[in-house]
Amino acid sequence: MLVRNLLQKYPDSAFHMMTPGGFVDLAPEQARELLKGESVKAHPGVSGCDMEMDAEELLNERVNSVSLEDGVFYLITDYVPEQEGQGEEPYGLRELEENMENKKKLKERLKACYGAYIRQLRQKPAEELIEMASVIAAAKFTYEEVTAEGAFGEYADYLLRFEDPLEVLRENWLGNEACDRHKEIGLMLWKMKKNEIGIGEYPMAEQAGEVIQGQGMAMC
Repeated sequence: MLVRNLLQKYPDSAFHMMTPGGFVDLAPEQARELLKGESVKAHPGVSGCDMEMDAEELLNERVNSVSLEDGVFYLITDYVPEQEGQGEEPYGLRELEENMENKKKLKERLKACYGAYIRQLRQKPAEELIEMASVIAAAKFTYEEVTAEGAFGEYADYLLRFEDPLEVLRENWLGNEACDRHKEIGLMLWKMKKNEIGIGEYPMAEQAGEVIQGQGMAMC
């Protein structure tokens, strides 16, 4: 597969390429301009040393390997020997595209699960919803994080094994968050006491007629 083919296949993507002529970084718009024949800037990994790279030269290089991270395609390219055609499929492309397809399926299933969850919540009384505030927040947070563009695609095949992956994510996040938050609150309280944070900024108990010395709290 040539660079040209990959850019045409994913026209709205960003690319970082390690080519024989240097490193090339392309935003989606720059990639589209390259396909139209616009030259690009390459650099040897040192700022201030940019050089012009011909569009046809880059577009006709072979993609040896490809990966996807945070929505950016990372390519390693090379020249195509005259006796060869476009070459074989780049290393990693098949797995990458399987992950992308699984990610798409996961987003669709999570969207359906989240919609069903919201419909269930609408049937509950306000008092019960207040008690469920942390659970609802966990559902919303995990749904938005896992369905974000370019996020956690490598785990999609695992999550698709569950009928309701949102429930699995929500419950495990709650357990993880409870453990982490307990430690965080302890550290926060230690810092507050050590630095007397809040003293002089908030009303004090004695100002409200309370004594909190020795035998606990008593009303004066």
